Amino acid sequence: MKLAAILSLLTIMLLGATGTASGQQDCIFNIIGTWKASMTAGGESLLYRFESDGRVTVLSLSGSAEPREIASATYKLDDPKMPKAILFTAARKSRIFGYGKSSMKIVRYDDASITCEMPGSGPTRWTRTDPNRYFIVLAARNGEFYDSSGSAFPMLIKIVGSGSQIDAAGTYSDHGTAAFGAVPPEAYKDFMREAHGDSEVILRLEINSGQYERGLKILQTWQRRARENALLYPNSFALNNVVLVKAVTETLNQCAEEVKLYKLNYIHPEDWISDNYGSQFIPFFYFRELRRLNESRHVRDDKFQEVMPTIRVAQR
Repeated sequence: MKLAAILSLLTIMLLGATGTASGQQDCIFNIIGTWKASMTAGGESLLYRFESDGRVTVLSLSGSAEPREIASATYKLDDPKMPKAILFTAARKSRIFGYGKSSMKIVRYDDASITCEMPGSGPTRWTRTDPNRYFIVLAARNGEFYDSSGSAFPMLIKIVGSGSQIDAAGTYSDHGTAAFGAVPPEAYKDFMREAHGDSEVILRLEINSGQYERGLKILQTWQRRARENALLYPNSFALNNVVLVKAVTETLNQCAEEVKLYKLNYIHPEDWISDNYGSQFIPFFYFRELRRLNESRHVRDDKFQEVMPTIRVAQR
């Protein structure tokens, strides 16, 4: 099967194609969490805390004082995935929700912000607040296996307080032999530092919670496929890996153009990577091109270790 057919299959099966009223393709709305509204003329900021059980609480932030609850209500979205409005029901009267039913128009949204409008007021921008931090690491190496290819996988990291959660999937070295599936810590820890020489490439980006969750879903799908011997291409780790790395990286821009991407598609006239390299080498050169395009966003070792001190940089 030609790589063109494989990558087309990827687009159909794993990414899908839908749109929203605001033109955000494939961006599924997630309101759960805490959002900070723009500061008012009086120097007050509002926090909207949306719970998964349908409750919302509004807190007032003013100066150095502790956040103070000023309103609460229940809420629902007119469309859970791609809403145009948030519908509120307040049991007690407040200056935020009034009394009874009210609504807030959603003008635009992405992973990290919502632009909304309540009756009688202009547009207000909310930004998501999150105490956690998230990173994606794209790591690859050549000259490791018998055919001169090597490990290549995306890694997702969530830092919660002093702890971290790390998930990785793709092609890795199992005592010098190529393996595919969930990458074990002893394999991915060797890539928790800058690349060593031209035979390695590492791109480390800080991302938001939405990007992290979408990527994690794909990684976990492929980890499960490997465990259950249900890979799309049972006889080729390389082909499965091309599909995997393309799917994960392209979800980064699903809600906003935040990362400079390379169009990995065999039938695209400018895809020199797929034109010139076999499938086992594509992730390496793909990651190297993404590193070149996003050099200014790459998180270097010193900055990364400041926020993730519990992971030692691997030494060789």
